[in-house]
Amino acid sequence: MENKKKFSGVIFSIYILISFYVFGGGVVNALVAYPTWRMVGPEEFVKFHQVDARFIIPTFVIFFFLSFIPQLLLFWFRPAAIPTWTVWLALLLNSIVLISTVTIQIPIQAKLDQAFSLELIEKLISTDMMYRRIPMFLLAATNFTMLYKVVAKSHSIEAAE
Repeated sequence: MENKKKFSGVIFSIYILISFYVFGGGVVNALVAYPTWRMVGPEEFVKFHQVDARFIIPTFVIFFFLSFIPQLLLFWFRPAAIPTWTVWLALLLNSIVLISTVTIQIPIQAKLDQAFSLELIEKLISTDMMYRRIPMFLLAATNFTMLYKVVAKSHSIEAAE
């Protein structure tokens, strides 16, 4: 039982680390990177976009997909203070982001790899906000709630000792 508790703590810590890293990267990308794309000239944009993708995939996209591994493990291995419904909510929100990424953002990005389009950049920004940033903010709030419950439970146990 003690080993399961330790493993649960490790899984939860890894999940929190990756999910907050992804949230921060996503916010920076959405609020800083995407808006600046409007200012890159049409001549340079395709090359710029391709180089940008080479950096963003290993530093951000891979971690987003990896976040699902510890997230799914939380159904079986999570600290006792975390209710199952919060794990389901987190998975739902992360799935919305995944579905949006695969069905909306990746096709737009593929077109931007071929040619500059202010219209596509605007569509990327608006759909990113609606279908990725808002769910990611709600996911971060859900994750913070889980973290708070774990810390609060830990403090109450320490106070009782």
